[in-house]
Formats: sequence, structure tokens, C-alpha cells
Amino acid sequence: MIRRALAAAALAALLVPLAACGSQQAAEDMVNDALGGSASVDMGEDGEVRVDTSDGSYEIGTGAFPEGWPADLEVIPGFELLAGGAAADGLTAQMSASGDQSAAVDAYVKDLQANKGWSVDPSIPLGTPNMWALTKEGKVATIFSAPTGSETVVVFSITDR
Repeated sequence: MIRRALAAAALAALLVPLAACGSQQAAEDMVNDALGGSASVDMGEDGEVRVDTSDGSYEIGTGAFPEGWPADLEVIPGFELLAGGAAADGLTAQMSASGDQSAAVDAYVKDLQANKGWSVDPSIPLGTPNMWALTKEGKVATIFSAPTGSETVVVFSITDR
């Protein structure tokens, strides 16, 4: 799921400029070619893009988590929610912030553990840099942070345990 979600995220980001040109058919053709299947692409007037495939849906530019997202997994303070997706096997979301925000991400994960009831999942070895797996109420939240210098991107994946 994560590979297809990341592919959908990359495609959705590429589709935003097409949305400005009103080229919905070109966007659908691009997605179908890249994912090797049938997709429906809806582009909003404000640059929002929704891609629906047989595997699920993916939205970029809406500023909303996908339906079923755990309420206590909020946008990291100082970050912007870029995209969210839903598939049969789980949910994804991507957010970003300017600069190296590693300390903010660490603080967010510690807060989830200390104040929101999430526990460390031993499937990710302790000390793995920029990656955490947390569990709560039958869900596993995998969080991957990628500081690039000019910005920090965080990818969440939520699956059933």
C-alpha cells in the first residue's frame, strides 16, 4: 500500500499544474499509464485533486485527513497537511514544513506516547532514525520523517494490527 500511496502522491503533485490548465483527460491518462489501471481524476477549481482507483482514493490540496483517520493523530504543529489517501489496507497522509523540523517531529511522537495513549511497536527497532511505529486500539501508525535541509516531509501510514 505504501508504494502505491507514494506513487499516487507523486502523481497527484504532478497533476496540480494540469488542474490549473483544466486538462482533466490528460491527468486521467497520466494516472492510468503510471498505475497500469483505470482511474478517475477530479480536479477542483482551487487546485485540489482527487484520484480514485480500484485500490482506493487519494486527495491532495484539500487540507483534510482521509475518512477514518484517528482523531488524535493531528497535523504536527508548524506543518501543513498536503495529502491523504485511503485504500482497503489502510490510510496515508503527508505533511511538510520549512527547514529541518526533526525536533518538532520527535516532540510530536513523544507526545503521542506520553499523552495520547500510543505505544511503541517493537516491529521497528528502537533507534531507527526518523521512523517510528506506534500502536493503539488495534491500529499501527508508521511515521517516517525526511528532513531535506530546506523542508521536512512526514509520511503517516495507518493500518490494522
